[in-house]
Amino acid sequence: MSAEAEDVLQGDEVVRALLAAVASLEDLAKVGPDARMALNALEEIAFELGRMDAEEGRRLVELLERVAAAEPEHAAWIQGVLNALGIELS
Repeated sequence: MSAEAEDVLQGDEVVRALLAAVASLEDLAKVGPDARMALNALEEIAFELGRMDAEEGRRLVELLERVAAAEPEHAAWIQGVLNALGIELS
């Protein structure tokens, strides 16, 4: 497997891990006893993602789109996760 192909696969796994964390935190924020802590964690994720430069943001959007295409049952949520976090990338 080429280094580029490995980077693509690793990127997908990082995005999947990020999505799993965001989904868990969203659930905890709705019903968990530590809702405030979950909201704080989501805000921190949003802050860090918001610090990306344009190229990093473009790459993240590409990765999200690829993961969404591979998981059509969750595609709408995946495609909307940045917006839900208040992140606007061009």
